[in-house]
Amino acid sequence: MSMFNVLVVGQTGCGKSSVVNMLAGESRAPTSHDLSHCTKHWAEYAIPVDGHSFQVFDTIGFLEPGLDTKGYTEAIADTYLAIDTLRQRGGIDLLLYCVRDEEIEKMKGHYRLFHEVFCDEEVPVALVVTSRGISHKVYKAIFRSHKIACVDYVCANIASTPGRSNSAADTESQKAIKELLVKCCDAGPNPRSTLQQLWRRVQKLVGTDQSHRSLKRNEVSALLTRRCKMQQEVVEQLLTALNLQSPSSRLHRAPYAGGKSATRNLPSSENDASTRDEQVSDARPR
Repeated sequence: MSMFNVLVVGQTGCGKSSVVNMLAGESRAPTSHDLSHCTKHWAEYAIPVDGHSFQVFDTIGFLEPGLDTKGYTEAIADTYLAIDTLRQRGGIDLLLYCVRDEEIEKMKGHYRLFHEVFCDEEVPVALVVTSRGISHKVYKAIFRSHKIACVDYVCANIASTPGRSNSAADTESQKAIKELLVKCCDAGPNPRSTLQQLWRRVQKLVGTDQSHRSLKRNEVSALLTRRCKMQQEVVEQLLTALNLQSPSSRLHRAPYAGGKSATRNLPSSENDASTRDEQVSDARPR
């Protein structure tokens, strides 16, 4: 059976961990309802869905850098550790971006950070729009206007406070999210035009395909400022958090796995802390 690697990202309080729990059908990932126990490091969960085996990576939620620059850079750096771990296991099958309805218009920079800087641009992106109730609003035009390419999206009912949920809506949301994962992982990467596919094949034949290459420090810096629209002060702090201080430092991007990721039983979030800390240390960029 193929193992599908899914990376879940999003801002603090957007419902990432609640989405993971919906997929699992039980409470496994700590949520922001209890700030003392919410996700403080990336964590992975093995979750079977409709005959598919998913390894779901829940990451730290991040605030806007202007609100807490240190916390922001640490959260992004920890997310990169999860991405680099996935790179070493063969890549990522799906980037699942969770976003609150009211945050969609401000997500472009972070979408580019994860999709373009940290991952190969062929890694499929799917969106889970979280809100208090199921919404039938059409978001495609909004995503298109902000140049956010996704293979698909769903709206999910994520209760804003503990104990206030609608069981019917929750069941519908759970079904929609599960169907989204299966559909996206079965479909593969974002479709390219015939010309783009031909050009990629030519590059691979002549050995100049650089889509999976690592990025030098100055390249990362340029992408963060130009594409992600980060302030230079935030960029410098993030580069430090990513251990990219010297000009020769490189950041390794995770490729699309294509359902062919390694299925080694590496330490997971459910193992003891000391073993997991060693795994995290090994994942740091060199």
